[in-house]
Formats: sequence, structure tokens, C-alpha cells
Amino acid sequence: MALCVCLSWRAAVVMPALLVLQLIAGCASLTGPWTAPEVALLGAQPKLLGLDRQSFLVNLGVTNPNDRALPIKGLSYRVQVEGQDLAEGSSELARLIPAGGTEQVEVEVNSNLLGLMPSLPGLLLTKDKLAWTVSGIAYVDAGGVRLPVPYRHSGTIAPAALVSGAGF
Repeated sequence: MALCVCLSWRAAVVMPALLVLQLIAGCASLTGPWTAPEVALLGAQPKLLGLDRQSFLVNLGVTNPNDRALPIKGLSYRVQVEGQDLAEGSSELARLIPAGGTEQVEVEVNSNLLGLMPSLPGLLLTKDKLAWTVSGIAYVDAGGVRLPVPYRHSGTIAPAALVSGAGF
């Protein structure tokens, strides 16, 4: 009789533990891999312009292509205009972008304007649209773990929008 009570007690402890483990494994399988967010350059405004340092406030449009909300905790970025590095940086964020939604994110970037300076006035005056590329890593909160999700997107922007931050 004591043997039956002991097995029942063990079963009463082990079975719920196995059930919890199975539920956790099942929930983990429901959330597939994240699709990278679509990040677009909307504009830029100078914040600090000096010979040794330049910084800009860059307006990025971040679109969530996933079928569930995208909890972005951080974003690193590299901005190129007409194939030349313009700026790079990273920011801590606390954004929950809804499924299929878009949010504007303003970030401060350090610039490599001196490398672009000789060609910038000509580009701004002679081109109707400037080609841009934004690449980097979106850090997604995956149950308390920062999951890196790389992204890279390109497009065009009007020169006036690039220097005014107005967007397109």
C-alpha cells in the first residue's frame, strides 16, 4: 500500500511539471522567426556642425512586416546617400510597433560629412531624387532576450527633404 501512495505522490509532482514544460515548448513554437523591419530614411536635420564633429537628427520610418507586434528595444543604423557613408549610430528604444504598422523614430547620428562634403552641394542642386540605403540591426525583445534582426533597405528621397527632415 505504501508503494502505491509513493507512486501517486510522484505522479502528482512530475505530471504537472511535464505539462508546464510541454506548454512552454508549445508556446515557443507559436512564435516563428522575426521578419526584419523595413527602415526608411525620411529626412535629417543638423544638430551640431563643426570641423571635427557633425551630428544630425535623422527621421526614420520603421515598418513592421510581421503578423504580430514588434517589440524593438534598440536599433543600430548606417545611412548612405548616393553610395557614400553619411552617418551611423545606435539608439536604445522602447517601441512596440503593431503588426503591419509604421512608426517614425528620430535618432541622433554622428556624421562622416567631411567625406561627402565635396559632392554634397552638387548632389543637392542637380538631382531630383537622392538614392539612400539604411542598414543595421534591430534588437527585438524575445521574452527578455535581445534578439538581433539585421535589416537593409534602399529608396530615394528629395534633396530638400534630406536637409530639412520634412520627409517625402
